[in-house]
Amino acid sequence: MALREQLEYGATVSILNLTRILPEAAVYSLFKGFALFFYAANARRRNLALCNTEIAFPEMPLAERKLLIKRSYANLSESMALNTLITTRRISNERLMGMVEADDWKNLKQSQSDSKKGLLVITGHLGNWEFMPQYAALHLDKPLHVIARKGNNLLLEERIVRPLRERFGVSVFYKKNALMRIMKAINKGDICGLLIDQKLNPPEGIYVDLFGKPAPTTGSAALLQIRFGVVVQPVFMVKSGVRKYRLLIGKPVEWNDNGKPMEEQVHELTRVHQQIIEEMVRRYPDQWFWAHNRWGLPKVKK
Repeated sequence: MALREQLEYGATVSILNLTRILPEAAVYSLFKGFALFFYAANARRRNLALCNTEIAFPEMPLAERKLLIKRSYANLSESMALNTLITTRRISNERLMGMVEADDWKNLKQSQSDSKKGLLVITGHLGNWEFMPQYAALHLDKPLHVIARKGNNLLLEERIVRPLRERFGVSVFYKKNALMRIMKAINKGDICGLLIDQKLNPPEGIYVDLFGKPAPTTGSAALLQIRFGVVVQPVFMVKSGVRKYRLLIGKPVEWNDNGKPMEEQVHELTRVHQQIIEEMVRRYPDQWFWAHNRWGLPKVKK
């Protein structure tokens, strides 16, 4: 195991131990400080975020885009602070449930009732995406699975990240052979969650427009919906106030076979899925993770 991985793990454990004794308000302040430091220190990510916001909001002045990105970092810091408090078991399930307003459970229940199988939930890196499946698992009477990319640091992945994701009974499917595992779970009536706003280059991904610019995108959700009739439902967990969130459960994405070749239909439906992401980002621009190279831009200068 590389020395860097051990150092990263050791530093993370030290921070976790510190957050066990700090007041909760101090934990949030600590992570906000980390976020602002990385915003200032990592010029490449900062400039990448500026390029991304220019693609999405070309009419927005530079000063406003800089402020938007800072607020996005602050949102990420609050999410990380909450997830850390969950990891260190400082927040009870009752408090977690009280942090969230969820008025749209009927949409999910209706989909479960209409479907002879399970569901595929699509979402993005918006709001607090890590908290969302944990909260949902406290309410659902069906097993819940999330599809994730295995982190580069296996110590962090196996000892910290994965236990956090699985704490409330959520199981993790890593992306290798994920489609087969998703279909097995859905055929049993389970619910699977998939983040669809990450860069995924061909041949695994396809290019579809996002904010008017082609972006390398996963077509897996569209493929499952068209070929196997999987019910696809958009769900997001957005910040609504101080330590408050709202669970937004949309209606299932509709699609009818239009007679075109499968590849064309997958492309068209993937664009529909990305339009949902785009609409949510427009509604909550300061809650999206702008520092990801979503459009696969050439190397951004520091």
